[in-house]
This record gives sequence, structure tokens and C-alpha cells, in this order.
Amino acid sequence: MSPSPRGFDAYCRKAETGGTVERICVALDVGLEMHDAFDARRPDGPTRLAVVLPALRTWIAQKAALAPKTQWGLVVLRDAEAELLLAPTERDIMLATLNSVAQPRPRDAFEEEDDGVADAPFDFSSLYNVLGAAFGTARPDGAVDRCLVVFGRSRAVPVATGEFELKSKGDFFLDAIYLHENAAPPVRDVQAVWDTLRKLLVHRSSYVMETTRSQEKLKSYLLLLLAHPILRDAQDAALAKLDPEAAQRTASPPPPTAPPPPPG
Repeated sequence: MSPSPRGFDAYCRKAETGGTVERICVALDVGLEMHDAFDARRPDGPTRLAVVLPALRTWIAQKAALAPKTQWGLVVLRDAEAELLLAPTERDIMLATLNSVAQPRPRDAFEEEDDGVADAPFDFSSLYNVLGAAFGTARPDGAVDRCLVVFGRSRAVPVATGEFELKSKGDFFLDAIYLHENAAPPVRDVQAVWDTLRKLLVHRSSYVMETTRSQEKLKSYLLLLLAHPILRDAQDAALAKLDPEAAQRTASPPPPTAPPPPPG
């Protein structure tokens, strides 16, 4: 979220008249769990991937309208590793590439979920390596690099076996949206996955958000990510604007006030 309409308008004018301001890489999970129902209460409803793909297309179109010079790239998180499908380029090429992302195949009779056995964890080091290759070393003047991770696995706590060099760069920003099942420890230890994602991904100005089945939340999160990361609010403040009542319910109570001194 921008601190003021004037600041965001200035950013948009710079995006329209200057060089590339943002290069955004979407890292989209296409693992098997993304084929599960977005809302577990509706097993015959749309899958996570079927919900996410049109939401991303709308977000990309909205961002491109605000900042036409933005470049777009696409990484897919397959079962075991990340794969670069598109280095940052034009919006239309990104949309065509996103449209080509196939729905993951449904589980067959031999792949039914076993609630007693967790899946193999995804190693985020493969994403780190792919992002380094996607953005390369040459950066247009005035540009920042961004990655939005859409992660949809609840059956194994992710790991990272290597360093993430981009994370230390002042002109790189990383955000994540976690789409998860309802918790059912120990196999679906959603809290452990969430805590680990925050450790692996969070750094300066990151937004890391989650939902189980709310398409409205997903759309609201993407709206928050329209703004240039330098101009947006801290995550808690931004989420409070989306849902002031929820923010008020979860806010810490004010510290107790000291009683007035007795009259002298």
C-alpha cells in the first residue's frame, strides 16, 4: 500500500515515462496438492490451481495498467525442484506462458493420500538458484526485482539446503501467499510449514500471507501486492486496512494504566 496517493501517482508516472521500474517473477507451485480442492468443504469444487491462475492473470493485468514498463517472469515449483519457464519479459508473453501451465494430474488409485505419511519436503534452494538465473546480473537503471511465491503444500515442512544471495540485495523483494489445508498434525502440520516459510522467505518489507479457502482473501492479498514495495505499508498495517474488525479483535490489549496517586 502506498503511504499517500500523491506518492503512488508519482511512482506510476515514473513507471510510464522512465525505464523498467519492476521485474516481477511469479513462483507458482504446481505440485500435486495444488490439484486438491481449494475449499475442502467442496471436494468437487475448483482446485487451488484453478482458483489461483485467473487471480494471477487479473493481478498481472492490473499491475500492468498501473506500471506498463513492468517485466514479468514465471517459475514453477514442481514436485522436487523449481523450473524457470520464463525470464522477465513483456506482459503478453507472461500471460501466454501462464496460460500454458497445465493442471497437475489428479491422484490415481495408487497415490491416495496417506494421513500417516508425510510427503518429501520441497527444497527452496532450487528456487533460490532459479531466481538468481532469472534476474541475472544486469539490472536496468532504477529497477527493483521482486518474487511472489504461491505455495500450496501442507504435508511436509519445506527446507533450504543452500544460501539465498538475492535476499541480501537492497533492490530485491520477496512475498509469499500460502494456500493450505486445514491442520491435521503430525502429517499436515500447517503451523510448522507456515513458521518455516516465514524463516525462509521473510526479509525487509516482505508480505507473507495465508488462507485455507477464501478467494476474497486471495484477491485482497494480490491487491496489496500491486504497490511498489518501497511505497507500501508494513504488513500488519496493510492487513488491518483490509479487515479493521479482525485487526481490532486480534490486537494486543493496551497496557494497564497506573492508578492516580492518592490526594496529598
